[in-house]
Amino acid sequence: MQSNIWKQSLHLEPTKGWLNDPNGLVYFGGNYHIFHQYSYEVDGGLKLWYYYTSKDLINYEDKGVFLKPDKEFDKSGVYSGSANIEGDKVVFYYTGNVKYKGNYDYVHNGRGHNTIKFETKDFSTFSKKELILSTEDYPNMSNHVRDPKIFEKNNNSYLILGARDSNDFGCLLVYKNMEYYKTIYSTKNLGYMWECPDYIEVDGQELLLYSPQGTSNMYPDNKNIYQIGYSIIKEGIENVEKIDNFKILDYGHDFYASQTFIDEDGERVMYAWMYVPDSSYTNPTVHFGYQNCLTIPRVLKFKDGKLYQLIHKSVKKLLGNRIESTNFDLRSWYFKQDNGNSFKITIDSLVIEYDNSKLNIALNESGYGRDNRALEIDIKNIEIVFDNSSFEIFANDGEGSFSSRYYPKNHKTNIRSEKFEAYEFNSINIKQ
Repeated sequence: MQSNIWKQSLHLEPTKGWLNDPNGLVYFGGNYHIFHQYSYEVDGGLKLWYYYTSKDLINYEDKGVFLKPDKEFDKSGVYSGSANIEGDKVVFYYTGNVKYKGNYDYVHNGRGHNTIKFETKDFSTFSKKELILSTEDYPNMSNHVRDPKIFEKNNNSYLILGARDSNDFGCLLVYKNMEYYKTIYSTKNLGYMWECPDYIEVDGQELLLYSPQGTSNMYPDNKNIYQIGYSIIKEGIENVEKIDNFKILDYGHDFYASQTFIDEDGERVMYAWMYVPDSSYTNPTVHFGYQNCLTIPRVLKFKDGKLYQLIHKSVKKLLGNRIESTNFDLRSWYFKQDNGNSFKITIDSLVIEYDNSKLNIALNESGYGRDNRALEIDIKNIEIVFDNSSFEIFANDGEGSFSSRYYPKNHKTNIRSEKFEAYEFNSINIKQ
């Protein structure tokens, strides 16, 4: 078999099998605990949780499969969920999937979608799984309710669930102190299902991060088959009835199902899945028996009415030797330009070019079906993290981002720019 030039140096990805949503992210007891959805099958299958630990998000220990479907209420897969620090313990909340045998559509009938929790004080012993909400507890919903997240405010605990109602409108279910509180919709159509909700506070502002399905090409920015974005909740969780704003979180081909947590410095940090499900494009790493990865960690900031994404300090610590040439052959490297001038980066068939307030991104053959895109943007500064088979762009101090996979035949690079900085990246370390 040919050597794998696409195996990444900066991103968590499986050695075998399928990766999707980040789950249960938490910093606790001096360690980062990173989980993601996983399947042994390279194209996805029965859903499990996979587990890594790290003290610095540079050196990791691969803990393997963590959570499996072993109860009647999660027998068809342990779906996405989150972790919440409650006193001296971490409580996990997740969705247990149950698919009944029969002639069902599994949207409005034939599926159980249960909210389950369990807890730990030391990450070595865990309580038994506890069913806290089942299909019958969700009012006026289809069989698609999932991805629980806890938000705490004023001594109240709000359980947020992404949902598709019985009339096929996307919405959020909100439980206050585990009692049904309300259902939140949007003032304009935002599809039929809202996945992976993450209700958070950043710099004093409450925000909802979520992934609506069913809005492809409905609005100018909705280029992917499913979207991911955020809404500003000015009135707070207690008072919001309908959401009246939505902004795309990342404009690339491969960014979905984000989740956040608080790191060792008290920063709000986000990971996302570098893929969008049901897309028409492909990932050739399937020939090596694995597929997909997580993004690099990003720090979230809110200012001037916008959410900003910054490269986490752990990634910057991996920067190595400065690259002095405009022609080189490196798989993992960093580009930075602060002057707002035009530039052009070519790697095999990938072309990233900025000129006249337009950013053109052409993946061509290296995109394996990913389309070429152009963004109208006045770039004052830009950072790009290139890994062996991905790139993540951060423009204007992280006001805009663009994340995509790409699979070049080689990594021969040419840069055309009057003034830029470039550095090699060292690799994260994963102990099996």
